[in-house]
Amino acid sequence: MDFFNRLLFYKLAQIAMMKPFFIFLLSTSWLFAQNYPKEQFSSPLKIEIIPSGTFGELRNNHFHAGLDIRTQQRIGLPVYAPADGTVSRIKVSTFGYGKALYINHAGGYTTVYGHLNAYNETIGDYVRRQQYKVEKFEVEMFSKAGELKVKKGEIIGFTGNTGGSGGPHLHFEFRDTKTEKIINPLQFGTAVKVKDTEAPTLNSLLVYPLTETALVNQSQKPIAVALSKQKDGSYLAAKVRAMGTIGFAVNTHDSSDNNHAKNGIYSIKTFLNGSVFYSFQFDTFAFDESRYVNALIDYERYNKTKQRFQKLFYRKPYGLSLINSYKNNGQLVIAPGTSFNYRIEISDFSGNKTVVHVPIDYVEESIVVKADKETSNLLIQTERDYIFEKENVTIEFPANVFYEDFYLRWDVVNNVLNLHDESVPLHKNINIKFDLSQIKDIDLEKAFIGRVSNGKNEYFSTRKNNKVFSIKTRDFGQYKIMEDKVAPRIYQPSFEAGAQLGSKSSIRFFVEDDLSGLDKINAYINDRWVLLDYDYKTNIVEHFLSDGVAVVGRNDIKIITTDRMGNTATFESHFFIK
Repeated sequence: MDFFNRLLFYKLAQIAMMKPFFIFLLSTSWLFAQNYPKEQFSSPLKIEIIPSGTFGELRNNHFHAGLDIRTQQRIGLPVYAPADGTVSRIKVSTFGYGKALYINHAGGYTTVYGHLNAYNETIGDYVRRQQYKVEKFEVEMFSKAGELKVKKGEIIGFTGNTGGSGGPHLHFEFRDTKTEKIINPLQFGTAVKVKDTEAPTLNSLLVYPLTETALVNQSQKPIAVALSKQKDGSYLAAKVRAMGTIGFAVNTHDSSDNNHAKNGIYSIKTFLNGSVFYSFQFDTFAFDESRYVNALIDYERYNKTKQRFQKLFYRKPYGLSLINSYKNNGQLVIAPGTSFNYRIEISDFSGNKTVVHVPIDYVEESIVVKADKETSNLLIQTERDYIFEKENVTIEFPANVFYEDFYLRWDVVNNVLNLHDESVPLHKNINIKFDLSQIKDIDLEKAFIGRVSNGKNEYFSTRKNNKVFSIKTRDFGQYKIMEDKVAPRIYQPSFEAGAQLGSKSSIRFFVEDDLSGLDKINAYINDRWVLLDYDYKTNIVEHFLSDGVAVVGRNDIKIITTDRMGNTATFESHFFIK
């Protein structure tokens, strides 16, 4: 392309870029400021609110849906109802929120409490009766309206570390009762007040060439932009020399007073020559949007470096309502003879702001750093569906599984599927099928499709239709047929056979499985089923003798655990109650 044709191309592209930006109709909070009640709710904890995780924070495959409140590294702090309400839902799960509680309040709001160690006596008895009725630790109950009422300031439970928690804290949420959209708890004033006088921290700024002809500082690859802090606290970026279509991304975090955690920010807004160009803000979102975190960040870079860069552009539109405004998808077209002043404002909920000024000039330069060459010519377009077959393996991609077009690499060798790599995120499930009809010396009852990730074998729930096995997955990687013929282990009981125990004490065991994972854990005292609390993080199961099943005198106990492939282990012993 000669200079004059390129000039015409860039001018047309620049005109297209400067069209009035559109506003997401889904994001009504941007159009009309939502007036959430500021004084209806009180704090669920009677300690200083110091967050270990903020609303919308970037997590693995999801945006964080609430506010994580530190509990002074302790378990068992009282949790108080922040307003009058009715318990609407109770869920006890091995994973996720662990022991969770949902309360509906006036005005159409629901509060959620996750990772509890225990419920109050009334709710706890209600849950325990259901667990004994169905003979399961994991239960989910939807109570009738008015069945379990709570008053503002009443103790409803106690903080813990159950489920997928990585340390003692309270996960606290607000939801719209009708739509179940999650709302930033900081919008509710007195419910959670966080002392925060610190501006967000900018760790790094990247600039991306977004087309084959684009160039940034003589590079066809994304590069870091040097930053210098100014006296007023803002940052001045080194001048960006560019041609073609480019975009930016930031690695940033926020902290608050008395808190050194690297939490998520509240909003990012960009300006081009003084006009709003692109922005997103964490006020409210729906659960089915949560996986879009993988589109918001530079996922490939995160997969390689574990650093999350929030992109201030997108290549193809996607349904994230958190994005409030955008021109040209946040992409800048740097045409001959042009220069731009690009400004980034990163804010926390308290209004503290970090500002970055980025000067950009059109400069036509030679290429020094070339883009990596594609090793595949198999282009996958996001809007299409695909079916591929090789040897005994079939893979199926529905439309709109991926966020961006890419070139797929895949192969099947010796019944092993090597499906691209884990640097490309999937929004929806794909299907993988293995035909085992030609595979000999395999126990179909104990076999499943598994994935090898970081050198470890990972179980996938496998549908079996005669000798055709299939799975649904949202991960690329290496897949193959695996077998699990090894039973789980039950070990290190907290008592010796024949021990004398108190009627209010507990008994504990370690239970684990090396491959397919535990499916069932059941315990029986004197042939009666008893409740076991199970913590998968520590592999500990525990029974509290205060449940009243054990009797004074001798008690025979049996533990039976089964993994997902039907392998079973049994432990038997006895103890005495004084």
